[in-house]
Amino acid sequence: MCFGYFNNVIMVLFFCGVVILVDLSLNKNYSSCRLGILFGLITIFVISGNSMVIAGRFYDFRHITMTMAGFIGGPVAAGIAVLISGLYRYSMGGRGMMGGVITLVVFACFGLILKRWFKSVQNGRRILFWYLIGIIMTFVLIGIIAFIPLGKSRSYDVLRVVTIPYLIITPLATTIIFNFYYWAYEYFSKASILHTILNFSPINLMIFNQNGPIVLSKALKNHPESSEYLNSLLPLLENCPDLTKTAGQHRHEIKTQDDRHFVADLSSFQMPSGEWACVGVIKDITELIKDHDKLRIAKERCSKTFELGPHMMSIIRKSDDRYIHVNRRFLEKRGFELEDVIGKTPIEIGVPEHEFKEVMKIMSAKGFVSNYECSIVTKYNSRGFVILSAEEIQVDDQECYLFAYNDVTEMKRMQTERIEQLTKNLKLDAELYQSNQLIADLISNMPDSFYVLDREWRFTYVNKKGEELLQKTRKELLGTVLWEILPGSRETLLYINYQMVKELHIPMTFEYPSLLVDGTWYQVTAFPFKFGISVYSRDITKTKLTREQLIKSQREMASILESMTDCFFAVDRDYILTYINRAFESTLGKSGKELLGKKMTEVFKISSTVLQKFEQVISKQRPLSFEIISEKLNNKWLDINIYPTENGLICYFRDISVRKIAEFEIARLDRLNLVGQLAAGIGHEIRNPMTTVRGYLQLLGTKTENAVQKPTYDLMISELDRANSIITEFLSLARTKQTELKYQNLNGIIEKLYPLLEADAFNQNKQIKFIPGEIPNLQLNENELSQLVLNLSRNGFEAMGERGCLTIKVSSQDETVMLSIEDEGCGISKEDLKMVGTPFFTTKENGTGLGLATCYRIAESHNARIMIDSSSQGTIFNVIFPICNQVNDQNERIA
Repeated sequence: MCFGYFNNVIMVLFFCGVVILVDLSLNKNYSSCRLGILFGLITIFVISGNSMVIAGRFYDFRHITMTMAGFIGGPVAAGIAVLISGLYRYSMGGRGMMGGVITLVVFACFGLILKRWFKSVQNGRRILFWYLIGIIMTFVLIGIIAFIPLGKSRSYDVLRVVTIPYLIITPLATTIIFNFYYWAYEYFSKASILHTILNFSPINLMIFNQNGPIVLSKALKNHPESSEYLNSLLPLLENCPDLTKTAGQHRHEIKTQDDRHFVADLSSFQMPSGEWACVGVIKDITELIKDHDKLRIAKERCSKTFELGPHMMSIIRKSDDRYIHVNRRFLEKRGFELEDVIGKTPIEIGVPEHEFKEVMKIMSAKGFVSNYECSIVTKYNSRGFVILSAEEIQVDDQECYLFAYNDVTEMKRMQTERIEQLTKNLKLDAELYQSNQLIADLISNMPDSFYVLDREWRFTYVNKKGEELLQKTRKELLGTVLWEILPGSRETLLYINYQMVKELHIPMTFEYPSLLVDGTWYQVTAFPFKFGISVYSRDITKTKLTREQLIKSQREMASILESMTDCFFAVDRDYILTYINRAFESTLGKSGKELLGKKMTEVFKISSTVLQKFEQVISKQRPLSFEIISEKLNNKWLDINIYPTENGLICYFRDISVRKIAEFEIARLDRLNLVGQLAAGIGHEIRNPMTTVRGYLQLLGTKTENAVQKPTYDLMISELDRANSIITEFLSLARTKQTELKYQNLNGIIEKLYPLLEADAFNQNKQIKFIPGEIPNLQLNENELSQLVLNLSRNGFEAMGERGCLTIKVSSQDETVMLSIEDEGCGISKEDLKMVGTPFFTTKENGTGLGLATCYRIAESHNARIMIDSSSQGTIFNVIFPICNQVNDQNERIA
C-alpha cells in the first residue's frame, strides 16, 4: 500500500510539474480551457493509476492536481478539470462516488482561494507556509472522508488506514510542487525579461569577452554604427587585460570618424564556466554634447547682454537678498565700485527699506514684478526715479532675482516742470480773472467741465460745464466743501487720487464713472498748485460705447445674476472690478457704485494662494473651483468658482458654512429664519441635481423602448417641477435685503402683466377685466409687484369655476392707492381667514402655503397692507399703498 501511495504522489508531482513548465515556457499561450483539459486528464490518470480501493472507495492524491488546476489556471481551468474528472469518477461508481466528486470540487475551489489571496504575495521560498497549507489540505480531505457520504459508512476504518500517509505525504508534496512552481516562474520570468531586453528594447546592449562578442541586442545589431562600437571596444580589451578578470564598472568614450560621440558603460562579471565577460550599454551622446555647446554659447551671449546692456541690471540672491552681480551700467549710474555692491543688500547701499519690502512682497505674491515705479539713490545720496521689473532666475544652482531698471529721472523732472508751469498758468488765470473777462468767458464756456479747489477742498471756481456735472449752481458751489456736495465719494478712487495729487504734488489722469448720470464716463485730470488743486473733466462716454453696448446686450444675464443668492463679480485683466451682483454688495456691505472701478485687492484682502489661482485661470484660460475659509467673513467656508473671459475673469462664490452647521442653526432659528437658511443654504444645491434628474427623465421618455413608462416619467418630471416651484417660493419668501424702490405707475406694471393673465384666463375658460384709475406715481419695485399681482390673480382663478370673472381695479382715495383683486369663488371661511399669510398654511391639495406669505412680505417691503373681504359670493384682496411726497434724494456725485 505504501508503494502505491508513493507511486501515486510521484505521478502527481511529475505531471503537475510538466504542466507548469509547459504553461510558463510558452508564455501563457495555453488558454484556461487547455489547462483545464490537461489537469482533468492528469486527474483521471491519477484516479485510474495506482489508486487505492478501501471499503469500495478510491483514495489517491487527486486533491493536489485539483488545487493546482485552480491555482494555476483560474476559475475556467478549474471548472473544466472538475467536469472531466468528475464525469470519469461518476462513471466508475462505488460507495465513494459522492465523496470523490465533492473532493474534486472542494479542492478546485481551494486552489482558486490560494490564487486569489496568496499567489501574488508568495515568492516560493516560504517552505513552512506551504507545508502548513498541505496540512490544511490533509485535514479538509480527512473531513470529506469522515462525513461524506452521510449515513452508514465505514469511515472510521478508512481513516485508520489513510490518515497517517496523507498527513505525511500531502504537506511534503504540496511544499515541493508549489515551490517548484515559484522556482520555474522566477526562472522563466528572468529569461523572458532578458529576451525582451535583447529583442525589443531600444537599449544598445553587448555581452562580450576577450574572444569577441557573445550576445548583441537587436537594437545594436540594426544600428548603422555597430561595427564602429565593436572596432572601438576590441582595442580596449587589448589595452586593459584586467577588464574582464575582475568585477567592477568602467566607462569608455568612443568617437567615430563622422564626429559622433558614444559612451559605453561596462560591467564585468564571471560566467558559470569561470570565464570573465563584460556587459556593455552604449549610448549616443552626440546631441547631448551639441546641446552643452549651445548652452555654453547661450550663457556667454547672456553674460554679454547683461554686462553691455543699456539699462541697469542686477542679480540678488533669494536666500539673503544680497547682490551677487551687477552690470557696468548699474555701477556708472549709481557711482559705485563693484566691491561697494557685491555681498551687500539693497537697503545697505541706500535703497529705501519700505520700497524694497514692497517689491519683495509683490515678488512673493506673483513671482515677478512688472513696471513698478520707485526711487533710486546714488553713492552720493542724489535721488532719481526708475521703472523696475524683476523675475526669478537660476544662477549656478541658486535661486536668484534678476532686476532691470529703466531710469526715468529726466522724464520725471520734465513732467514736474510741465506741471509747475501749468499750475502757474492756472494761478495767473485766477488772478487776472477780474481784469480779463475774455479769458474767463473762454474757461467758463469751454465744452469740458473745470473747477478749482483750495487746500480745504472748497470750490473757488466752477465753469458752466462744472455746474452741469455737479448739478448745482455756481452760487451753491462756491465756498462749499467738495465732499459735502459728493458725500458718497469719500474713500473712493476719486478721493484717493485727489489726496495723492494734493500730498505728492504730481498731476494725475484717470478715468472715472459718473456717480450722478448713469452710463457716463469722464477722464479726470487733477493738477496741483500752491493754493490747492484744479480739476479738468472730459466726457469720454463715446469711447466706452463698445462696452456699453455689450452691457445692454447682457441685461437679461445681469438680471439673472442680480437674482442669484451666490456672490458674483467680474474683473478685467488688471483685476479692476467691472461687475458685482447684489449678493456680493450685501456681503461686503457696500454699494456697487462704491466698488466698481476699484482694484479687487483694494476692496477685500486676498491671500497669496487665492491670488495665484486667479492668475492661473487668466494665464491658462481654464476654469477653476476650490473651497476656502474666509477670515474676512468670520471664518466662513466659501465654494469659489472662477471662469476665464476675453477681458479678464468672472467669479462666483457661495457660503457653504450653512451646510456644515445646519444642525446647530436649525435648532436656534425660528420657522421663518429656517426658511431663509434653507433657501440661501441649499436652494441652489437642490436645484442642480433636480435639473440633472429632470433632463435624464426627459431623455429616457423620448426613447421608443421606454414608451410604456412615459406616463411615469411625465409624473416624475411634474413632481420635480413642483419641487422647483416650492424652492422658488422659498427664495422669494426668504429675501431679507431691503427692496430697491423707484417712482413708477402701478397701472403700467399691471398693463405689462395683463397679457399673461389673459392667457391664464383663456386656458382655464375664465374671464378677466382690468379697471385702471387715475393715481399718482408710487415708490415701487416692478418685479415684486408683478409677483404679488400674479400670485393673487392665480389664487382667484383657482377659487372660481368655469366662466367666472376676475376683476382687477386700481383707485385712489384720501392719501392712499388701492389695488383690488376680486374673484367670484366660494369665499374663505372665518377659521381659514385667520391663518391666511402664515407660511405653509394652505387649503390646496398641492399647495405649499408660501404664495400668500410672499405677497405679505412684498406688501410689507412697500409699506403697504393687505385687507381681505370674503363672503360666499367671492373674495376681494385689497392692497393699500400710502402716497408720499416725491423727494429727489439721489446722491450728487461727480463723474
